[in-house]
Amino acid sequence: MSLNIFFVGTVSTGKTTLLREIEKELNQLRISYTSSSNVVRNLIKENVIEKEVDVSATNRNQIVITAEYMCQYWENLQNSSLFLSDRSPIDLIAYSRVRKDASEYSITLAERTLKNVFSFKDSNFLVFYFPPVLPFEQDEVRNKGGRMKIDREIKKILKEFNIPFIKVKEIDLQKRVDFLKNIIVKKLI
Repeated sequence: MSLNIFFVGTVSTGKTTLLREIEKELNQLRISYTSSSNVVRNLIKENVIEKEVDVSATNRNQIVITAEYMCQYWENLQNSSLFLSDRSPIDLIAYSRVRKDASEYSITLAERTLKNVFSFKDSNFLVFYFPPVLPFEQDEVRNKGGRMKIDREIKKILKEFNIPFIKVKEIDLQKRVDFLKNIIVKKLI
Protein backbone atom coordinates (compact mmCIF):
# COMPACT_ATOMS: atom_id res chain seq x y z
CA MET A 1 0.00 0.00 0.00
CA SER A 2 1.46 3.35 -1.01
CA LEU A 3 1.00 6.73 0.63
CA ASN A 4 0.67 9.74 -1.66
CA ILE A 5 0.89 13.22 -0.26
CA PHE A 6 -0.27 16.26 -2.21
CA PHE A 7 0.29 19.84 -1.13
CA VAL A 8 -2.56 21.96 -2.49
CA GLY A 9 -2.66 25.73 -2.64
CA THR A 10 -2.28 28.86 -4.67
CA VAL A 11 1.07 30.56 -5.36
CA SER A 12 3.37 31.62 -2.53
CA THR A 13 1.80 29.54 0.23
CA GLY A 14 4.99 27.70 1.19
CA LYS A 15 4.31 24.35 -0.48
CA THR A 16 7.70 23.89 -2.15
CA THR A 17 9.66 25.24 0.84
CA LEU A 18 7.81 22.87 3.15
CA LEU A 19 8.32 19.93 0.78
CA ARG A 20 12.09 20.49 0.89
CA GLU A 21 12.02 20.55 4.69
CA ILE A 22 9.89 17.39 4.87
CA GLU A 23 12.36 15.68 2.52
CA LYS A 24 15.20 16.55 4.93
CA GLU A 25 13.23 15.09 7.85
CA LEU A 26 12.44 11.90 5.93
CA ASN A 27 16.12 11.54 4.99
CA GLN A 28 17.12 11.86 8.67
CA LEU A 29 14.56 9.19 9.55
CA ARG A 30 15.87 7.04 6.67
CA ILE A 31 12.42 6.84 5.11
CA SER A 32 12.46 6.18 1.38
CA TYR A 33 10.29 8.45 -0.77
CA THR A 34 9.87 9.96 -4.22
CA SER A 35 8.91 13.58 -4.77
CA SER A 36 7.78 15.79 -7.58
CA SER A 37 8.70 19.44 -7.25
CA ASN A 38 9.60 22.45 -9.41
CA VAL A 39 8.06 20.84 -12.50
CA VAL A 40 6.80 24.17 -13.86
CA ARG A 41 10.13 25.92 -13.26
CA ASN A 42 11.93 23.09 -15.06
CA LEU A 43 9.57 23.34 -18.05
CA ILE A 44 10.30 27.07 -18.24
CA LYS A 45 14.08 26.55 -17.95
CA GLU A 46 13.92 23.99 -20.77
CA ASN A 47 11.86 26.43 -22.92
CA VAL A 48 9.02 23.93 -23.17
CA ILE A 49 6.49 26.50 -21.92
CA GLU A 50 6.43 30.26 -21.78
CA LYS A 51 7.35 32.06 -18.57
CA GLU A 52 3.75 33.21 -17.89
CA VAL A 53 2.08 30.46 -15.87
CA ASP A 54 -0.52 32.28 -13.77
CA VAL A 55 -4.13 33.06 -14.69
CA SER A 56 -2.96 34.89 -17.80
CA ALA A 57 -1.10 31.81 -19.07
CA THR A 58 -1.88 30.34 -22.44
CA ASN A 59 -4.01 27.27 -22.93
CA ARG A 60 -0.98 25.48 -24.40
CA ASN A 61 1.01 26.11 -21.22
CA GLN A 62 -1.71 24.63 -19.05
CA ILE A 63 -2.10 21.54 -21.24
CA VAL A 64 1.67 20.90 -21.21
CA ILE A 65 1.88 21.42 -17.43
CA THR A 66 -1.06 19.08 -16.80
CA ALA A 67 0.36 16.42 -19.13
CA GLU A 68 3.80 16.59 -17.50
CA TYR A 69 2.35 16.27 -14.00
CA MET A 70 0.07 13.44 -15.16
CA CYS A 71 3.11 11.46 -16.37
CA GLN A 72 4.98 12.10 -13.14
CA TYR A 73 2.00 11.16 -10.97
CA TRP A 74 1.48 7.94 -12.92
CA GLU A 75 5.15 6.92 -12.73
CA ASN A 76 5.50 7.77 -9.06
CA LEU A 77 2.23 6.21 -7.95
CA GLN A 78 3.33 2.93 -9.51
CA ASN A 79 6.90 2.93 -8.30
CA SER A 80 7.06 4.37 -4.79
CA SER A 81 5.60 3.52 -1.42
CA LEU A 82 5.75 7.20 -0.37
CA PHE A 83 5.21 9.95 -2.93
CA LEU A 84 5.12 13.70 -2.22
CA SER A 85 4.19 16.51 -4.59
CA ASP A 86 4.04 20.25 -4.12
CA ARG A 87 1.37 20.48 -6.82
CA SER A 88 -1.70 18.30 -7.24
CA PRO A 89 -4.35 17.61 -9.85
CA ILE A 90 -6.58 19.89 -7.76
CA ASP A 91 -4.24 22.81 -8.44
CA LEU A 92 -4.15 21.90 -12.13
CA ILE A 93 -7.94 22.11 -12.38
CA ALA A 94 -7.99 25.43 -10.51
CA TYR A 95 -5.43 27.00 -12.83
CA SER A 96 -7.27 25.65 -15.88
CA ARG A 97 -10.58 27.04 -14.71
CA VAL A 98 -9.36 30.57 -13.95
CA ARG A 99 -7.08 31.11 -16.95
CA LYS A 100 -7.97 33.82 -19.46
CA ASP A 101 -8.33 31.46 -22.44
CA ALA A 102 -9.23 28.20 -20.76
CA SER A 103 -10.39 25.60 -23.23
CA GLU A 104 -12.77 22.83 -22.37
CA TYR A 105 -9.99 20.42 -23.29
CA SER A 106 -7.51 21.73 -20.70
CA ILE A 107 -10.16 21.68 -17.98
CA THR A 108 -11.28 18.17 -18.94
CA LEU A 109 -7.69 16.93 -19.06
CA ALA A 110 -7.01 18.26 -15.55
CA GLU A 111 -10.26 16.77 -14.20
CA ARG A 112 -9.49 13.38 -15.77
CA THR A 113 -6.04 13.51 -14.19
CA LEU A 114 -7.63 14.08 -10.78
CA LYS A 115 -10.10 11.22 -11.17
CA ASN A 116 -7.44 8.82 -12.48
CA VAL A 117 -4.91 9.63 -9.79
CA PHE A 118 -7.34 9.35 -6.88
CA SER A 119 -8.73 6.05 -8.18
CA PHE A 120 -5.29 4.41 -8.25
CA LYS A 121 -5.54 1.01 -6.55
CA ASP A 122 -3.58 0.21 -3.41
CA SER A 123 -2.95 3.89 -2.69
CA ASN A 124 -3.79 6.12 0.22
CA PHE A 125 -3.84 9.88 -0.15
CA LEU A 126 -3.18 12.74 2.20
CA VAL A 127 -4.09 16.16 0.87
CA PHE A 128 -2.74 19.18 2.72
CA TYR A 129 -4.43 22.48 1.82
CA PHE A 130 -2.34 25.64 2.25
CA PRO A 131 -4.43 28.82 2.46
CA PRO A 132 -2.73 32.06 1.35
CA VAL A 133 -1.70 33.16 4.86
CA LEU A 134 1.96 33.79 4.07
CA PRO A 135 3.00 37.09 2.50
CA PHE A 136 3.31 36.91 -1.29
CA GLU A 137 6.89 36.47 -2.53
CA GLN A 138 7.62 37.56 -6.09
CA ASP A 139 10.02 35.49 -8.16
CA GLU A 140 10.72 34.72 -11.82
CA VAL A 141 7.55 32.63 -12.16
CA ARG A 142 4.93 33.83 -9.67
CA ASN A 143 2.29 36.44 -10.39
CA LYS A 144 0.22 37.81 -7.53
CA GLY A 145 -2.67 38.77 -9.82
CA GLY A 146 -4.55 35.47 -9.71
CA ARG A 147 -3.58 34.33 -6.22
CA MET A 148 -6.99 34.75 -4.58
CA LYS A 149 -8.93 33.54 -7.65
CA ILE A 150 -6.95 30.32 -7.66
CA ASP A 151 -7.41 29.84 -3.92
CA ARG A 152 -11.20 30.26 -4.23
CA GLU A 153 -11.26 27.74 -7.07
CA ILE A 154 -9.18 25.23 -5.09
CA LYS A 155 -11.67 25.40 -2.21
CA LYS A 156 -14.55 24.86 -4.66
CA ILE A 157 -12.82 21.83 -6.19
CA LEU A 158 -12.10 20.25 -2.80
CA LYS A 159 -15.81 20.51 -2.04
CA GLU A 160 -17.05 19.58 -5.54
CA PHE A 161 -14.98 16.38 -5.69
CA ASN A 162 -15.54 15.63 -2.00
CA ILE A 163 -11.82 15.37 -1.29
CA PRO A 164 -10.82 15.06 2.36
CA PHE A 165 -7.99 17.41 3.28
CA ILE A 166 -6.01 18.75 6.20
CA LYS A 167 -5.78 22.53 6.41
CA VAL A 168 -2.31 23.80 7.28
CA LYS A 169 -3.04 26.93 9.32
CA GLU A 170 0.37 27.34 10.93
CA ILE A 171 2.63 30.08 9.54
CA ASP A 172 5.91 29.20 11.29
CA LEU A 173 7.98 26.88 9.06
CA GLN A 174 9.31 24.63 11.84
CA LYS A 175 5.83 24.20 13.32
CA ARG A 176 4.55 23.32 9.83
CA VAL A 177 7.33 20.75 9.43
CA ASP A 178 6.61 19.18 12.83
CA PHE A 179 2.86 19.11 12.16
CA LEU A 180 3.22 17.35 8.80
CA LYS A 181 6.04 15.04 9.92
CA ASN A 182 3.91 13.73 12.79
CA ILE A 183 0.98 13.01 10.48
CA ILE A 184 3.14 11.36 7.82
CA VAL A 185 5.10 9.17 10.25
CA LYS A 186 1.87 8.00 11.94
CA LYS A 187 0.44 7.04 8.53
CA LEU A 188 3.56 5.07 7.68
CA ILE A 189 3.59 3.07 10.91
